[in-house]
Amino acid sequence: MNDAADLTARHEYPITISRRAALLGGAAGLALAGVGGTPLGALARQAATPDANARATWDEIDANLAATAPNTVLLTAELIDGEPVEIHAVDADRVMPIGSSFKFYVLGALSMQIEEGILDWEQMVAIVDEHKSVPGGDLRYVPNGTEFTLRYLAERMMQKSDNTATDALIYLVGREKVEEALGIMGHHDPSLNIPLFTTREFAFMKLVVPPDQLKTYFASSVEERRQFLTDVVAKLSYEELIAAADKQTGPINLFGLEWFATRNDLANAVAYLWAQSQKEGLRPVAEVIALETQLTFNGEIWPYVGFKGGSELGMLSGTWLMQRADGRMFIYSIGFADETAPLDMGPVIAVMEQVRDQLAVTP
Repeated sequence: MNDAADLTARHEYPITISRRAALLGGAAGLALAGVGGTPLGALARQAATPDANARATWDEIDANLAATAPNTVLLTAELIDGEPVEIHAVDADRVMPIGSSFKFYVLGALSMQIEEGILDWEQMVAIVDEHKSVPGGDLRYVPNGTEFTLRYLAERMMQKSDNTATDALIYLVGREKVEEALGIMGHHDPSLNIPLFTTREFAFMKLVVPPDQLKTYFASSVEERRQFLTDVVAKLSYEELIAAADKQTGPINLFGLEWFATRNDLANAVAYLWAQSQKEGLRPVAEVIALETQLTFNGEIWPYVGFKGGSELGMLSGTWLMQRADGRMFIYSIGFADETAPLDMGPVIAVMEQVRDQLAVTP
C-alpha cells in the first residue's frame, strides 16, 4: 500500500486473533510477545565481521529482500551535516507499520522537555495501575505507585521495549507533545498517528474493541477519537485483554491499525535524536538507544550502534544509527509486512545481516 490516504481508509474486519506472544512483545516489538513476534537477537547471533568475498551486492540484497515478504522497504544512508544522505533504498517513501519503533518519538519528546528544563533525567516517575500495559517488559508487575527515574524508564522503553514504561512516559510528557514531536523530528505526515495510541490502547484496539466500534472510530474526527479512547478504551478490563490475546492466530490489520512511518521518516527521527544527544545534558539520548542492537555488530567495525525495532505477527521493522570505525555515521532502516501469515525469520535475518555487512565496506 503506497498511499497514506489508503492507509487511513483501509480497515479489514472481522479481526482474527492468536496466542499472546504474537501480538506485542520482545526487545524488537510492542509486545504480548514484543508488540511482537520473535526477537531478532534470538536468531541473529552470528559473526558480525563481513567476508569481503561472500558479501551480497545491492542487487542481490534487493532480490533477497523482495523474497521475504509481500511488502518490504529499505533505506541505507550516511549522516552528513546532520542530514541523512541516501546510499541505497527500496521504496523508502512507502508508508509501513512500524510497531514499537514509534518509541523513537516518545524519546524525542522527552528530550525536548529535558532541554527546556521541564523534565529531568533523574526525576522520579510513578508506575500506576491504569497505565500498566501488556508485555514486553516486566514493569507491569510492580506494585501500584512504584517510582523509577525518568532515565531508567527511558532505558526500559528502548532496551526491553517495556510497554508499561513507555505508557508512563507518554502520560508524563503528554500525548499531544509526542504527536508534536512527530513533525519536529521529520515525519512526513504526523496525522497518520493522531491520536497517538499508548501501547495499552493499541492492544485493546487490536484485540478487544468490536469491529463495528473500530469502523466508527476510524470514521470519526480526531477529537471524537480522543474521546473514544478516554470514555471507552480506558474503561475496558485488563483481564479481558489478556483473555483475548490468547486467541490470536495471525496478523491483524497491519495496514489499518498500527503506528506508521516511512523509512525516510525513521531516518529523520534518528538523525534528530543524534543531534539532540550532542547538546549539553542530553547525552543519555544516544546512550539509551545503544543498549540493545538485536543484530550482532563487530565493535571494531562499529564502535557505536543505536537501535529500535518493532514487530507483531506478520510485521517487523528495524532502524539502526551506526558509527563506523572511520568516524562516518550511517542510518539503516528496514521493514517487512505480510498481512496473511507470520514472517519466516530465517530469510529475514539473513537479508538484514547482508545489509549490515555491505555498509561495513561501503566506500
